[in-house]
Amino acid sequence: MLGTRVCASLLLASLVAGCAGGSGTVPVAASAVADSTPAESSAVADAGANAVSSTPYTCPKARTSAGTLDCTKLPLGDLKYSTAGPKKGYAYLCSAPPPGAPVVEHAPWLAATTWDLPKKVAVEGTVAWKGSFRDELSDDDEKRTVESDGVPVAPFTTGIFPIRSSDPAYAYDRNPNRIAEQTFDFTLAGTPSVAEKPACLPAGGPIGVTVTGVAIFNAFDAAGYDAVARELQDGCHGHPDQSSTYHYHGLIQACTGDAGSALRNSSLIGFAFDGFGIYGPWYDGKVLTSADLDACHGTTSTVLWNGKLRAIYHYVSTYEFPYTLGCYKGTPLRLSPPKP
Repeated sequence: MLGTRVCASLLLASLVAGCAGGSGTVPVAASAVADSTPAESSAVADAGANAVSSTPYTCPKARTSAGTLDCTKLPLGDLKYSTAGPKKGYAYLCSAPPPGAPVVEHAPWLAATTWDLPKKVAVEGTVAWKGSFRDELSDDDEKRTVESDGVPVAPFTTGIFPIRSSDPAYAYDRNPNRIAEQTFDFTLAGTPSVAEKPACLPAGGPIGVTVTGVAIFNAFDAAGYDAVARELQDGCHGHPDQSSTYHYHGLIQACTGDAGSALRNSSLIGFAFDGFGIYGPWYDGKVLTSADLDACHGTTSTVLWNGKLRAIYHYVSTYEFPYTLGCYKGTPLRLSPPKP
């Protein structure tokens, strides 16, 4: 199956399909189930037999700067966006989402102002892909080339999409979209710097990419509600959009090689489109929260960056809204995004 070729650089203003150069073809999915329905492929049944629990989400036993991390009462980020400028605990968007209702209005894991991560239902399935990811610095460290086919590298998997009628998640969210491989080729700043003013995030589409090759979107659904809490996603908190782009809205530390622990600081788990790194939530034996971060959801501390320990600005993927980025701290790569 051939994906959509995406060429991007810091000077490019839009996604371009079918551009020249790059690797050409895209690897096919290992199980080939993401573009199949149960009637079309017996592989779907096999994936379903190995399905993850419908409630696989867990929360680490961890301390925060304010006490114990409580994933049963995480704050909902519904409509917590600003178009006027950065605001701590909010997302600064370039434009307001159109009015509408959330995909899921009522569910056992949703309360009036909070949500319960361990109680949330997840989309079933363990679909393996031959995902690829590469990031390469130029000799002068000024440019970073990031290439991916948009699906997770092994051993990470996706759920089965479209959501099957037999899946408990179907009672809440009937996402009809399929997962298709993409070909992403982004040129980012290799040594990013803080801009004079923070920049807004696009209302939809990618704002970064994980080191496992998956696109990162902002924290909202199409109507401006908390997508991590309300939309139904798989065990890695991912799902596809109308363009078949598999993506995360947050909690990207769930499926990464080294999310950290009480004994080890989190490693680099993604790149934002302004070139700054995204790291997991563990630092100095605690889990960081929004209270520890600035309005762009980042901080300056010593992390491993470009092979060296450096005190640099970076974003943090937390358990709290806005999860990854609240705004761009640097000068971002601008794309014309697909619909969220």
